[in-house]
Amino acid sequence: MQDQRPLVIMEFGNEVPRRTFGGILPDGWRERTLRIDPLRYPGLADGVVGTAEQAAHWAERITAAGPLPVAVLAYCSAVGLASALVEALPGPDVPLIVLDPAPGDPKAPQELLDDLALAMDESAEVPTITGLPSGDALTLAGSFLLSVIVGCSPGLDEEILVELTEGQRAWLSFTLTAAVPPQAPPAPTHVLLSEALDWPGSGAVHRVDVTAEELFHAPAVKVLLTNLLATGGKEEPCSLPS
Repeated sequence: MQDQRPLVIMEFGNEVPRRTFGGILPDGWRERTLRIDPLRYPGLADGVVGTAEQAAHWAERITAAGPLPVAVLAYCSAVGLASALVEALPGPDVPLIVLDPAPGDPKAPQELLDDLALAMDESAEVPTITGLPSGDALTLAGSFLLSVIVGCSPGLDEEILVELTEGQRAWLSFTLTAAVPPQAPPAPTHVLLSEALDWPGSGAVHRVDVTAEELFHAPAVKVLLTNLLATGGKEEPCSLPS
């Protein structure tokens, strides 16, 4: 009988420029994917939610949809959530395959807020949120973003303006959680790295001779994912040309 287990892919829907697994999924897998956008967690824009709680939510959604996945794919700052998700799934271990994983960075929330403000108003004085408790940081950042968008869109109803900042606040909320070092480090099964990155953590490392921007379009990555999914994630570490 043909294996009908799904493949879970975790990717950020409003990322600019967007990275997606769509161009590197093996043939025949596109129709069997369950896509998780971490920023779509209910209420994420309004409060900071711990990684374990997020993982439990997505694990419940996955198990309700049918059989356990053949693997979970994730990238960048989603590695911590993806690792927790695999732990939260019932039954035998599900392989976790990550591309260019990024460990938690305490500076990331401030850098994100700076970038969001710059995109709306280069003259805005961005508040410092580094060092604040996560909930306080999100509240301060949310108020600031609302004030900036009010200045850019005078006359619009405030309720509409609050909705316009929802995606930004969700990004900040997720980033604030991801910036906190986890109790247990992420434990991917396989790590696919572009040419300039390193990964000090666990997992079999596969290097691909492409830039980070090219990683999600490289034929070599598609070949590697095809082999990993065909072997149940048991492929040995390797280095691949582009």
